Amino acid sequence: MPAMAAASGVSGLEKLTRRHDVKLSPPASVSVEECVLSVGEIVGHGSVKSASRMNSALVVFVDSIDKADQLVVAGVAVNGELTPVFPLSNPVKKVIVSNVPPFLKNDLLLRELGRHGRIVSLMPNGAEAHRPADQRSATHARRGQ
Repeated sequence: MPAMAAASGVSGLEKLTRRHDVKLSPPASVSVEECVLSVGEIVGHGSVKSASRMNSALVVFVDSIDKADQLVVAGVAVNGELTPVFPLSNPVKKVIVSNVPPFLKNDLLLRELGRHGRIVSLMPNGAEAHRPADQRSATHARRGQ
């Protein structure tokens, strides 16, 4: 029966998206198998669908977006060393606020933007001299997209 499922294209891999995968940056001496076993200890070995090296990083697909988010939050310990885990899909949005009166401080703008999601980077101080006085920008991330 598994041979028929794979032959008809119902293996489940075609349903995975970029939100189902994470990127690890383990040391070069660590094998793919060691990383996958460490990931499997966190999300369950049956949840790991695919893994491969991509340049110096390791990309791992898991069966649900929640498990990918769990890996990003927890990180992965490979051979006793904590390895950071990053999502491949990036929910960051760049927001440009223009025509802001000068009496509104950056802190106020950041606080108000923070109500809609986490602020990823602050407004640049040195770059404001090269930017028109009525434009300020911040990179902004929203959860649940």
